[in-house]
Amino acid sequence: TTTREVISATGTGQISQPKTFDQKLLERKRSKSPNNEGKTEIILPIRGDPFGEGKSAPTNSYPTCSCQDNSCNSESSNSFIKPTQTLEHNLSMQFNPPLNSTTENISLIDDNSFDVELDAFISRQLNNDFDVHKQEKLTLDQWIDRSRPKGDSDLMNYIRSALLIALKLTDCLIRSKSIAKDDSHSIDIIPLEAIKTANVIITMAKGDSANEGQTITGFALDQKCNTTTVDCQKYDLEPKHPGQKILSVDFSTPAYAYPSLGSASSCLMALGGIMYELFSKGDRFELGSMTLNTRSVNELRLSFDEQSDDGSISTGQRSKKSTPCPGDDRFAHLIMRLGNIGIPHPVINLVENLLNSSLGEFSGDDVYRSLDDVRVDLQLMIDDPSRYLDISEYGSGQRLIIDDKVYGREEETARLRDAYNRCSNGECCGALILGEGGVGKSTFAMNSKKFTIAANGYFVSGKFDRDATRPFMVIGDVFNSMCDLFAADIQSIEQERKMAEALTRSLGSGACLLADIVPSLSNLMPLYTSCESSSFDAASRTRYLLLTLLDTLSKLSKSITILLDDLQWIDPASLTFCRALFQSTKSNKNVFLVLCSRESEVQTQDKSEVHDWLQSLSGSTLETIHLTNLNPEDVNNIVSDSLRTWPRLTRSLSAILHGKSLGNPFFLRQTMEMLCRGGYLHYSLGERKWKWDLDEISDLRLDDNVVSLLTREMTKLPDELLVGLKAASCIGYCIPQTVVDILSKHLEMDLFGVLTSLVQRSYLAGVGSALYRFTHDRIYQAAYELMSEKQRREDHMKFGLAICSYVLDNCENNYDMMFVGVNQINRGGPEVLADSCRRVMISQLNLNAGQRALLLTDFSSALSFFGHGIKFLNPDHWDVKYHLTLNLFTAAAESACALSDAALVQSFTDVVLAHSRNLDDRLPAVYFTVKSLKESRNLRLCIDCASEVLKQLGEDVSVVFNTPSKESIESLNNLLLRKTTDDSVIALGHCTQRRAEFVMRLYHELNFAFFVYDPTCLLGICFRMVSLTIEIGSTEISATAFANYGIELIARGYSIGSRLGTLALKLAENSKYISYVIAAVKQYNSWVVEPLHAIAESHLLGFYAGKKIGDEFSSSLNYCLQIITCFLCGKDLTQLNDTFNDYIMQLLESRKKWFLPQSSIFYRLVVELIEGPNFSPHDHNPNIPSELAIVAFAATAKHHELDLLIDGSKLMRSFLFRRDMSKCAD
Repeated sequence: TTTREVISATGTGQISQPKTFDQKLLERKRSKSPNNEGKTEIILPIRGDPFGEGKSAPTNSYPTCSCQDNSCNSESSNSFIKPTQTLEHNLSMQFNPPLNSTTENISLIDDNSFDVELDAFISRQLNNDFDVHKQEKLTLDQWIDRSRPKGDSDLMNYIRSALLIALKLTDCLIRSKSIAKDDSHSIDIIPLEAIKTANVIITMAKGDSANEGQTITGFALDQKCNTTTVDCQKYDLEPKHPGQKILSVDFSTPAYAYPSLGSASSCLMALGGIMYELFSKGDRFELGSMTLNTRSVNELRLSFDEQSDDGSISTGQRSKKSTPCPGDDRFAHLIMRLGNIGIPHPVINLVENLLNSSLGEFSGDDVYRSLDDVRVDLQLMIDDPSRYLDISEYGSGQRLIIDDKVYGREEETARLRDAYNRCSNGECCGALILGEGGVGKSTFAMNSKKFTIAANGYFVSGKFDRDATRPFMVIGDVFNSMCDLFAADIQSIEQERKMAEALTRSLGSGACLLADIVPSLSNLMPLYTSCESSSFDAASRTRYLLLTLLDTLSKLSKSITILLDDLQWIDPASLTFCRALFQSTKSNKNVFLVLCSRESEVQTQDKSEVHDWLQSLSGSTLETIHLTNLNPEDVNNIVSDSLRTWPRLTRSLSAILHGKSLGNPFFLRQTMEMLCRGGYLHYSLGERKWKWDLDEISDLRLDDNVVSLLTREMTKLPDELLVGLKAASCIGYCIPQTVVDILSKHLEMDLFGVLTSLVQRSYLAGVGSALYRFTHDRIYQAAYELMSEKQRREDHMKFGLAICSYVLDNCENNYDMMFVGVNQINRGGPEVLADSCRRVMISQLNLNAGQRALLLTDFSSALSFFGHGIKFLNPDHWDVKYHLTLNLFTAAAESACALSDAALVQSFTDVVLAHSRNLDDRLPAVYFTVKSLKESRNLRLCIDCASEVLKQLGEDVSVVFNTPSKESIESLNNLLLRKTTDDSVIALGHCTQRRAEFVMRLYHELNFAFFVYDPTCLLGICFRMVSLTIEIGSTEISATAFANYGIELIARGYSIGSRLGTLALKLAENSKYISYVIAAVKQYNSWVVEPLHAIAESHLLGFYAGKKIGDEFSSSLNYCLQIITCFLCGKDLTQLNDTFNDYIMQLLESRKKWFLPQSSIFYRLVVELIEGPNFSPHDHNPNIPSELAIVAFAATAKHHELDLLIDGSKLMRSFLFRRDMSKCAD
């Protein structure tokens, strides 16, 4: 509510009894209507004397409102609210004129229309929801005396309070200008003479009512009655005067004989005088003999600087240069006083620029020419005190500081927040953030950390590196951080025990596989010392265990957010895991996954797999957010914040920088730092502000490529810093502290001090106390390109040898350092090293590193290490270093087999076959060849290769591949029935003959090949495998032999087949083939004696068993068979429809289409039973193969079982729909 000093003019130039502003308004209404014709007489109450001198009307005559939250008391600062708006809000409000109202309260109102000023008057009356006795009127001097800080600790509170008062005073002048636009003679215009401290009236509220506003730093602001915007949660300060708040701040308007309305510059200067007294804590400001212009206050320019149609800046800046304000000597001592009492420099500059506005067109660009500009700057200081107030040196001295802050991403941030909130409902599992390099993806993605912390969740993140030094490094670090967070939150022994039990139940003995990848897991549960798993299933098993660990932890406690950044540099092993991670989070409401990738980098040929995966994620349950470059206004916000300068002053500079950087945040940052280092941007200690020359900056030619710009700037560094920067780039994106210590001795320099200096120059960043990293991969790239190719190779070799020597001499088990050193040597290459002894040593180190990578299930890194080890071998390596060479080639073939690269396996095997000294040395490489040919579906070549080796091992394959005679079968069956029991078979000793065990492994691979290629040979192979088991002892593969042999016997009517199936399940209990045996026995054997629903449950157990052991093929087979068996059991079709669809989509997304044809056939049956025989799932989803496509695939692959399944489905549909389906085209 506006309160003014009570004034009344009785004569020219004479002041007698004061009248209220509302009385003046009523008098104005009478003067506008001298004739009383057609008027209605209305008596309205007026407010009493503001200082409580006994002249006010009774308080019970005021309008009352039953609204409890005072929401009806809302008056805009820029426009008056109609009384109808208030009445509509609360119809219970009654208006009762006071009985003692005098004739001075009488106004003649037009019955046909309401005057806007009368509407405003009535609104003020109806919105008076504070009892006059609960208000306190203070002059500005009184408020200053009451709020004066007693020491430095209270000064900042006082300044923040004073800023809010200054903002409200500015609003008063802006409102006055708005009224003057409509009526230049309005009584509500504030004359220039009234703009002084003595006329400032502050209305305070007394009492402790919680509904009366929020107290901030000694006072509170009624936000419903004021345009001032304050985020009250920003300040955690004790109120100086508890229970008090400011209701309004206004000017009193005494009656002047000849009021002068003043010019724009005079009004601004007068406002500056008030602000000087306000911030100087009462020091008087005298205008002296200054001559004031008497133009109307409505000549004030209130609009912001705008751009003309051609995009140029049209106002405010008459020159491209940042012209300093020349100042006025009369104000110099005042400005100095503000600085002496500790007022922040932004506040001092604001007062100085207001005072210097009196210079008019002779003033500089910094001075104010608009009340709106003053208001914006005041609001900035209120909203962001940490930037404009809480700094000891304006601009932090001569150093340019560009904060890691998100600019111009409000809409994208809202989408990310919404995705996070929807995750708990299962509607969204994460976000995919895409954009070009430097647009701020990483900074933006960190918003998810804020959301997670606000929700009391856990946040972990990992950033992929193009030159990763350790296999599975990022994924391992993410899970290590997760375990550390959970361990830190354990509050009691009981809680620790429950967590350990839960993890032990879910992970079992397989947790030992995670010991090398997630060593921090030992803080949550005991790790077993050993577990059994070959390298072929270790990768799948490790993925399963990691996902099980995540699922268990997410259900035990808080929600978890995982941020994986820079996916364009992801390694193949991590990519495979991320595919599985995404599938897992789709069904886990407690995990929010954030993925970031650079779009241009993944579109290259070598990153096509990453690109295809990211493309497949679009439209999924991930919220896809594309980030682009910033617009000019956002760039101006960055420049303004970085220079601690008002946005109105940096707009011209920002326009130039936007054109040079195209709005790319990283490019903009580097450009500004380059301008600062070059002196184009400099900090003036005398004026305590940043200065620049727009002409020089505009004419400056910059590189279009940010890497070229960085490289050119780096060459200007001191020699010592340049050497350190090059050394750091050779090590990689991240530089461990141990490496810094090693290289300091090698380079004979204080590398730690050098890197610290580079951190201060923003080239590097410290991560804790044990790691440095480049602040951006473009900086890393630019530093690396400072060197020639030859110099890079030489430095890599020198640094690698130094690191490896340290590892061999001090800590051979420090595998992380070993990976760093070996990677450095490999990047140097064998061409740089001529010493034959050292070359042999490096080959051995590569073999060790590759074998370690195999244990970590990173087969790509392992293959790379083995390949480099082969390159470093000397020319006579087969003669001089036979075993080292054989091990390298065999291990390379193993890694290539795990990566399903049959051609590469064959190339390594051919070398082994050509140089190996005996058959036993050749067998491992040959086995990898047979396995890779089988997995690549090159079945004929697989059978030929295996047959050749079996012949060399003494096997008569011509007999084995033919169906054994009936007599032979019965003889073996009799042996199994009469001479052996199940217990005796299980108790068979383990086979100790290496060649015999190898024969069993080859037959196992051939069993699958013949199952597809020629099933008639299966009985002979199974017969031979069971016979070998009884002769030589049991192997892991023996369980599969009994299972397959039992299937063949069941098909031929031998009842013993059922017993062999049960025996196979017992043999496989502790075998890695358990999932396969369950699938085979339950699908082809147990259906004879078990009900279908029991078989379906067994397949589900086989699915989980396969997941646990890492047998993805058998696990997926069991799941497919479980769904099909449920269909045959008569389960609910709607549920089966969803299950089949999800399974098929999972096969397509994982690109493992092992059982896609089989599941698609039954899925079609389910859909047709629901929708009708003419509906095809392929029509609804083209990714699902049609029946014609399945038939064509079966014919091409010679898949006999699939042919039988197709015929069976046609018969079933023919029976169900009473039609001849064999005649249907599809």
